[in-house]
Amino acid sequence: MKRILIAAILIFSGIFISCSREEPFVAPPPPPPDVQINEVYSRGTLGNEDWIEIYNPSTTATDISGFKIYDSGGQAGSKPKKEIPQGTIIPAGGFFVVVVDDTLESGFGLSSSGETVWLENASSSIIDSIAFPALGVDTTYGRSPNGSANWIQLTPPSKGLSNGSGGGATQSLVMNEFFSRGVDPDFDWIEIYNPNPVQVELTGYKIYDGGGNLGTKPKLEFPVGAVIPANGYYVIVVDIQDAAGFGLGSGGDECWLENPSGTVIDNQIIPAMPVATTSYCRVPDGSTNWLISNTITKSAPNQP
Repeated sequence: MKRILIAAILIFSGIFISCSREEPFVAPPPPPPDVQINEVYSRGTLGNEDWIEIYNPSTTATDISGFKIYDSGGQAGSKPKKEIPQGTIIPAGGFFVVVVDDTLESGFGLSSSGETVWLENASSSIIDSIAFPALGVDTTYGRSPNGSANWIQLTPPSKGLSNGSGGGATQSLVMNEFFSRGVDPDFDWIEIYNPNPVQVELTGYKIYDGGGNLGTKPKLEFPVGAVIPANGYYVIVVDIQDAAGFGLGSGGDECWLENPSGTVIDNQIIPAMPVATTSYCRVPDGSTNWLISNTITKSAPNQP
């Protein structure tokens, strides 16, 4: 009788077990991706200090209140880490720029020869870091495209804007030839050279002489939408009837070229031009070798 009872219990248990069904496993949704360091600028000057851009790759806005960013000083504990202000929200796919070289105790300048920076969340967990190389005055180090693992040098900087999809300019534009003996209708001009294999838009670039440098007159802006072709030239007439216009002194002068972020990317002292048939230019184009040329090569390769 006992054996029959035990058998019945086992059969009943088997039926119960076979009839039971566990709820199917549903994986929880993946956490949103962490915000990332997206671009670094280390050649700041007064009024355009060093900065780090943070990117939000998620499809929802992200609150980065209490996040911290720092270099070796913060990493070693020799100075405070720079904390992101409360209430800082980065929109979906958006950017937030932290000026790091400020006057606060946590401020830090980024080394122009390269260094490492870290980003940690409000829980003090490191979520990103990047070792960036030495950079030029018109160059940043950024992900291309945004949020990717591919880092390149970017020119011009794209502070708070999309870094694009790669293959962009990596070298600064330069002033390439000066003509200072202009007369009506061929007024003074400056030729700009693009050493990159891609075109560069000139919107926001400025050029000026001593007046613009001292602030006694406006800086001359390039036309909106103007483009300089890959490995090509753009000639800007500077002696125009405008508040920002300036004539190049035939007895010598000095000029500056500035990018859209306000950084001087080229500066050149111009000697006196002996006759009206000479210019001052780089030979070859884009090089550091300057000479007074007897062949004016406006919008063409420079010659001795």
